[in-house]
Amino acid sequence: MRNVYADGKKWPMIYEANKDKIKNPNLIYPNWVLLIPTLDSYTVLPGDCLWMIASYLSIYSDAKKWPEIYEANKDKIKDPDLIYPKQVITIPHE
Repeated sequence: MRNVYADGKKWPMIYEANKDKIKNPNLIYPNWVLLIPTLDSYTVLPGDCLWMIASYLSIYSDAKKWPEIYEANKDKIKDPDLIYPKQVITIPHE
């Protein structure tokens, strides 16, 4: 789940969204199609940048959409090349 949310501790979000399919959260199988809930906010981790965050499956799955994150957070992010670990940013959705 770390590849989806960049945080392995968020697996319960995926489990809750797929309880009808997943009987045991310790057992998931290849080729299962699971619902991946989107995030409304994201806590920056060391090494993150806006394009990387935008590329996460739970965000946009598209690194080119990083300007949308920047625009929604201009009050918190003065320079899009400088974000900091533990900074909480808003993820806009259409």
